[in-house]
Amino acid sequence: MSRRYPPVPNGSTTRMPTVVSAIDALRKPIQARGEFLILFFNFDRYEKIEEIYGWEKLDSILDTTATAMRETLQQAKLGNAELLVVFPNDDDFVLLHVPEEGIEATPDAELTDLTLKLQQNISAAIEAAHGEDIAALFEIFVGRSHVIYNPKLRLERQVYRGIREASNASKSLEHRDQARKVADLRETLRTGGLYIDYHPIVTADSRKIFGYEALARGTMRSMRSPEVMFEVAAQADLIWDLSRLCRNRAIEGMNGLLKDDQLLFMNVDPADFADPAFTEMDLKVSDPTRVVIEITERTAIKDYPKFRERLKAFRARGYRFAVDDAGSGYAGLGSIANLEPDFIKLDMSLITCIDTNFIKQNLVETMVRFANDQKAMVIAEGVEREEEFDMVKALGVHLIQGFFIHRPSQTAPQPSAHTPAAKSAAV
Repeated sequence: MSRRYPPVPNGSTTRMPTVVSAIDALRKPIQARGEFLILFFNFDRYEKIEEIYGWEKLDSILDTTATAMRETLQQAKLGNAELLVVFPNDDDFVLLHVPEEGIEATPDAELTDLTLKLQQNISAAIEAAHGEDIAALFEIFVGRSHVIYNPKLRLERQVYRGIREASNASKSLEHRDQARKVADLRETLRTGGLYIDYHPIVTADSRKIFGYEALARGTMRSMRSPEVMFEVAAQADLIWDLSRLCRNRAIEGMNGLLKDDQLLFMNVDPADFADPAFTEMDLKVSDPTRVVIEITERTAIKDYPKFRERLKAFRARGYRFAVDDAGSGYAGLGSIANLEPDFIKLDMSLITCIDTNFIKQNLVETMVRFANDQKAMVIAEGVEREEEFDMVKALGVHLIQGFFIHRPSQTAPQPSAHTPAAKSAAV
């Protein structure tokens, strides 16, 4: 039997059929065979990707994922199968597999091999299309359900019950993987297995490097993504331990990296200010005026008056502050008004495709006017295209950060094709 794909509903992000249309297409094969297999593909961190990069980026990643899954499954020897999105606009996938007549249901060994191939192929496709940072967030857990068809029961109910069973199985795998990650994090903390990538921030007018944001990376593959590391640390109550290691590593590298009046931007969560080991006197910084503390707000600030008092002590030593990811999560207008930052770092979801989105343009322009009135500077992060760069510059954004100009590295970057030094050399 050959694979058949039912008509795709209008508006499908992945151009794949829904559960309902797949059931209709497979009704007769299921009734004839008397059994079917359900694989539930749980893409654990796609929700996190949407939070960080915005819905446009996740839609593009879902399309990449669907294409890679289709290509992998077309090479697999599964017989009659359907690939589909579980529900419209969701980010998990389901494979309904009806074994061909005379062939037993796919054994566990073949399914394990298929899962590994899917992981490798999807991860490679995402890294090629969307970069290493997003690929580092990619994780897939595959749950399985073998359903024996019962003609007394409505087929739709049997399918949905099978999907729930397969989904629960995938979550069980996810929990086991989480325990492994906690062990990896403890090993990272014990050995200091962490390094810093420095991501340049440039002035919009001259494109000269204004400073660097310190981005922590674990040396273990499972800890490569800072989002993963801090998520695991929060669940294991190791946030302070991880934050201390990240701060120390970032500061260790600043003396050999910074030139002239360049600044170091260092991410700090509000919860870190409750750490007894984090005070304005404990940071081993020779010149605090060259350090900008980025308030990341992974957690909400519950007591602004008390928090401002903590910031006051740091300001007195010369430290400056930035509100990170402004316009996302807890980092809203209230945080900007209460914290009075020296820098306002716009969330990349506001910057992605800003050249074609008038609402985003108006929001950014308003934020720039506000910052100018408050003698603060606006940073646009996540600039990946020339059109985005030109637009944020035209809107008056002071500083820009993104792959269009520079990628993060452990050392000072060489001039890129979009920097003045490189353009001069090419003349």
